[in-house]
Amino acid sequence: MFQPLPSAGPEPFRRLRSLLRTMSALLAAFVLLAALVACGRDEAAGEAADDPGALTIYTYDAFPQSLEVLITTHFEEAYGVTPTLERHQDTGGLYNQLWLERAAPRADAAIGLDNTYIGRALEAGLFQAYRPGEADAIRDHLVIDPEFRLTPFDWGHVLLNYDSERLPDPPTTWEELLDPRLSESIILMNPATSSPGRNFLLLTVAVHGEDGYLDYWRRLSPNILTITSGWSEGYGLYTQGEAPIVLSYESSPPYHIAFEDTDRYRNLILEDHGYAQIEVAGVLSGAANVENARRLIDFLLSVDFQREIPLNQFMYPVRADVELPEAFNLVETAGTSIFLPVDEVDENFDRWLSDWREVMQ
Repeated sequence: MFQPLPSAGPEPFRRLRSLLRTMSALLAAFVLLAALVACGRDEAAGEAADDPGALTIYTYDAFPQSLEVLITTHFEEAYGVTPTLERHQDTGGLYNQLWLERAAPRADAAIGLDNTYIGRALEAGLFQAYRPGEADAIRDHLVIDPEFRLTPFDWGHVLLNYDSERLPDPPTTWEELLDPRLSESIILMNPATSSPGRNFLLLTVAVHGEDGYLDYWRRLSPNILTITSGWSEGYGLYTQGEAPIVLSYESSPPYHIAFEDTDRYRNLILEDHGYAQIEVAGVLSGAANVENARRLIDFLLSVDFQREIPLNQFMYPVRADVELPEAFNLVETAGTSIFLPVDEVDENFDRWLSDWREVMQ
């Protein structure tokens, strides 16, 4: 049977009521303190968002120092802003850092992702849309995000280079590249860690198809001297004479012409094929300093910046109205630019890479 609880009596009740008032007062003070802290945090965020002197940029470790100086000088002279530029290990490292910070980015803009990462970056919502004022000057086939969450700023063909002094009679077809006379003559880069490596793997998929690219790699394997983790290491081995063929860029030989006065190093273009690598920049979602980040994208597309790309980045400018230096006109170039759709790469690359690893083990 239910029985009522005995009365607490007047004195215990007064003590309880006093305790409740004290707890209520403490709760109210806590709520007020939390509100003040939140207000202060909002004000600090507002100050960061309105700070006309702040701009943080993420890029990869090989981004040229000369182009960093160009950006810094422009912002200091035009806006009184000294940008902070942080380098990350490579294109993959740059993407990973952006993804890790996606909920609260420390950077305002990023320079240097390429078309093999664009699908992932857009799916993760890393960037916000901004159509730069000079967008119409970009070559049409390089605009791979119509919403301009990512804007192209340079591009180039990934293909093989060769040392003409060590290999006077280079192969010209994919089949000739398998010739036993080229045993251990090729330096490639790992598609898991290197942007050129990723693009060369995609080139073999595009040329030989999903049903044929793995068999081609099996047959090519005896002619590969080494597969390095990155371009700098691999190209260094090549120029040191370790092998006569290396995976690089169509725009690598112009460097040697312009700065070493030699055409010894040349493009090895198999059946007129080159894989288009398009590098992009964008304003990060959640950026604290959106205005300066947008100014950066505008500057990357300016004639002043674009004309510095060939002899500093050794890639092609994306503007059609910027002339190339003479050294670029002295080398053979690919007539067929291959580029797999972003969504196809995003959907299949992990599987293609996994299958490639099994073959190359």
